[in-house]
Amino acid sequence: MFSKKQQLTSGSEHIGEPPIIAANKKLLLFSQPSHKELPNPASNSLNNSRSRVSSFLFIGRWFRFGVVLFLLLSVLLGTAGCTPSATTISWTPATRLIPVETVQGIVAENSDLNPQNSASNVLAWAVNGQAGRLVIFYFNSPGVCGAGGCLYAGYLFRKNVPPHRVFASYFNENLPPNKPLLQVVSDPSETSDLPCLQVQQPSQNGIRQLFYCFNGRQYQLANSSLIELPNKTVP
Repeated sequence: MFSKKQQLTSGSEHIGEPPIIAANKKLLLFSQPSHKELPNPASNSLNNSRSRVSSFLFIGRWFRFGVVLFLLLSVLLGTAGCTPSATTISWTPATRLIPVETVQGIVAENSDLNPQNSASNVLAWAVNGQAGRLVIFYFNSPGVCGAGGCLYAGYLFRKNVPPHRVFASYFNENLPPNKPLLQVVSDPSETSDLPCLQVQQPSQNGIRQLFYCFNGRQYQLANSSLIELPNKTVP
C-alpha cells in the first residue's frame, strides 16, 4: 500500500511523462521530406535533338542508297528493252482453245486454205492480259509459208466483242535447237494491257532478237538487237 503522498507523487510523475507513441507520431509528422532529383529539361531537349539528328542522317543515307539503286535498275531495264525472263510458247491444237467455227474463220481471213480441212491442223497458244485474251496462231501448213518464212497471227479475244487481229508476221523457223522462235515477256514499262512478244530470227552474223509490244490497238516492233553466235564473225 502506498501513502497518499506517494500516490500523488507517482501520479504526477506519470502525468508529466510524454507518451512514447505520441512522440513517435510527432517525429513522423515533422520528419524532413526526401528530395528526389528532378529531370533537367535542358538535358532532355538536348538528347531529343541529338536523336532527331541521328534519325535524319540514317534516313538520308538510305534515301541516297535508294536513288542510286533506282538509277541502276533504270539503266539495266533501258538497255535490255524487255525483261530477260521469258516464257516459251507451247503449242496446242487451236480447236481445244476456241470453237472450230472461229478457227475456220481465222484460217479464211489469213490464207487461201480450205477452212474446213485446215482447221484441225492449226496450232495455238493463249495468254490472258488486262485487255483480254491473246491467242497466237501457227497455221502449220506450207500453204502459208514463203521466202520470208511462215505466217503467225495473233488475235485478241474479249467478252461480247468479235475477235480481231492484233499481230501478223512471217517468221523463219530455221533456228538452232536451243533458240525458241517465239516467247512471251513482260512489258518493262508496265503500261501495256498485253504481254510483249520476243521473236528470234536467224541472221548472217548471229541471231536477231525482235521485241513486239501492244500499243493499245496492235503489236508493233519496240526493239531489235543482234546476238552474235560463237561460230559467227562480223565482217
